Amino acid sequence: MTLRQLRAFLTVARERSFTRAAAQLHVTQSALTVSIKSLEAELGLKLLDRSTRSVTPTLHGERFLTLAERMLEEMEQALDDLQAHARRERGLVVVAATASLVSHALAPALGVLNRRHPGILVRILEANTGEATRRLLSGEADIILTTLLEPDPAMDAVPLLRDRFGVACAPGHKLLAGAGPLDWSALRDQPLLSLGSESGIRALLERQAPSWLAHPRARHEVSSVGGLRSLIRQGIGVAALPALAALPMREDGLGFRPLAPAVYRTVYLARRQGRSPTPATSALVALLLDQVALLADETIEALAVPEELRRMGFG
Repeated sequence: MTLRQLRAFLTVARERSFTRAAAQLHVTQSALTVSIKSLEAELGLKLLDRSTRSVTPTLHGERFLTLAERMLEEMEQALDDLQAHARRERGLVVVAATASLVSHALAPALGVLNRRHPGILVRILEANTGEATRRLLSGEADIILTTLLEPDPAMDAVPLLRDRFGVACAPGHKLLAGAGPLDWSALRDQPLLSLGSESGIRALLERQAPSWLAHPRARHEVSSVGGLRSLIRQGIGVAALPALAALPMREDGLGFRPLAPAVYRTVYLARRQGRSPTPATSALVALLLDQVALLADETIEALAVPEELRRMGFG
């Protein structure tokens, strides 16, 4: 059963004439007759009684008339809603992302999105790597922005940015003395603070940083960068963090100094494999890329390649 068949039946039933109905629908009478006959054949019922002077609904046609009106209205509403999504007038996007991406890329991108497409709603889930990945694969999130240590065949991912590790410490700390990057060995005798085991930052450190920097040496462990910031501000210890993760701390007056040799974190934009992004998601991603480009400095590098994003359906 098609929209064309429903419109044909309703118009003929209201006009009580194939001639007037065909004129109203801008089709030929023969085409209109074919639509009605195919609908009757599909239902296995005669819906209209035809005479040389008029057309009237049968008993079954009268019963179907109310149902057809409701079906047509609901189908047209559904099509209008889909078309509004396609025009980016409506939509819902769920994003799971690291805290630093939320505050310095997603939030400003959302501000622009809200002005350009006020009908698009965005739900942001602040999550570490483990939680973000689970939310994406379970269907709770449309896209994620996070560290990915290993390729996952269930996800399609593209590098979004990379940022260099440095040491975050309280203002005036001796590690801030001097110019240029600081050697990792300078942290050997410092009280180190660590993120939790599900953090992509911590997993990356345990893979790439000097072996003596591993978790067992950490004096305290917290589950979020925000908690880490509070401990650093109190002078309880120092932490090795990527530049973007440390950016809120630097804006809050804490110290940050790049470490050498350079170790980088790569943040990925990922979606589920085989799941095309909606127009609303594509609109948000385009604005997100603009914000990431604005973050670029000597410790943060934008990596997104337009061709790769188009391959993933973000166009």
